[in-house]
Amino acid sequence: MGSSLPGKIACAIDSTLLPYLTSQLTQGCVAVSGTNGKSTSSGLLASILRTAGYKIIHNRQGANLVAGITASLVESADLSGQLKADLGIFEVDEAALPVLTKQVVCKTVVVTNLFRDQLDRYGELDKTASLIAEGLKANNSTAILNADDANVCNLPCPAAKIYYGLNDINPLERSGCGIDLADEYTIKEVAYCPHCGKEITYENSASGAKGWHCTQCTYSRPPLDVYASEIELLAASSKFTLNYKQEKLDIALPLPGVFNVYNALAAAAAALTMNVSLPIIKDGLQVYQTLFGRSEKIKINGRTIIIQLIKNPAGASQAIRAFLDSRCPQAIIAINDNIADGRDISWLWDAQFELLSNAHCQFIVSGQRAEDMVVRLKYAGVNSKQIDCYPVLSAALKQALAQTPAGSTIWILPTYTALLELQKLLKGYKIEYA
Repeated sequence: MGSSLPGKIACAIDSTLLPYLTSQLTQGCVAVSGTNGKSTSSGLLASILRTAGYKIIHNRQGANLVAGITASLVESADLSGQLKADLGIFEVDEAALPVLTKQVVCKTVVVTNLFRDQLDRYGELDKTASLIAEGLKANNSTAILNADDANVCNLPCPAAKIYYGLNDINPLERSGCGIDLADEYTIKEVAYCPHCGKEITYENSASGAKGWHCTQCTYSRPPLDVYASEIELLAASSKFTLNYKQEKLDIALPLPGVFNVYNALAAAAAALTMNVSLPIIKDGLQVYQTLFGRSEKIKINGRTIIIQLIKNPAGASQAIRAFLDSRCPQAIIAINDNIADGRDISWLWDAQFELLSNAHCQFIVSGQRAEDMVVRLKYAGVNSKQIDCYPVLSAALKQALAQTPAGSTIWILPTYTALLELQKLLKGYKIEYA
């Protein structure tokens, strides 16, 4: 949760500062945009490239508007305004991408996915897609695209396209939560073909020519350049085989959930365009250290805490599935509706909380909209005896720690400003980093 204030001040003093600083990066800049996964995908890419020996600048703290990106550059510059770095890796807000690319040459743009997110900010998905398309066009950037997302595949890209995705969804059914996850993990934001208007159909298996396709015209999921197979989801990590051309490597990713497999693929695909070898990519992925609130794992009083930001239906649904995979006994769901969260919390009704109806665990709901979350869980079929309401987050955390046995795990699913509050609260505890 980085500060953009230094960047705002710097830009006010010198409007040419951003292009001046980025022009010093000998290997240029990579932008990572999309609805979900920007922070983790860019963080994984940074880890890979550091392992490969690159000197990079990365807005690791998540300030992803132009001012925040400028701040990360200013922080890395010496007193004479010189940078000692090869490459910039920037997480970029979808609306900020066309603004940034007017000032900065981004040779490569990674697009993670396009989901409905904070409609009170951006409106419908076609608006978000147009913003990203404008950013891709500005520099004729190489596009790293999620092939399993039909919205992403429809982006007009003037230069080269590299597609990544899952080649084997079926093993996800073995994740142990009693749900057919093959269907649940399919990205289904597009119902009708953008070219002919006929229905898009989705397959449970994304192998071969399957995945998604129009029922009338030739619009379909493109062939994958980089893909994951043999996926295994664990409580706090995941395993998969990374495939590229005729090469393959087994990856042990220190992050849970299939959404983080996608993030790893996005990072790997971007690194491959820079001629980084698969063994280096493997090492970079496996030594990755999580960002705060993005599947971060810590320990307090002998209890493991996994923190995963939720902010829209897709991200919340993915976090719910990862929680179910972990079979943990306790979860805190903290919902705020401040400006940074989005005032409209109707997205809670689109998230798949129904998956929790048969979960054998306890839920503590917290935040400004705790009561709304109680109602949502009850309508999802969760037994009221499994729900405790503590609107004050400090009380919710204290209660969760008290009723969770030592050696067990607590998941915390906060919205953005609840995550910021949690970050402050944790300073009052003795934390061990797992």
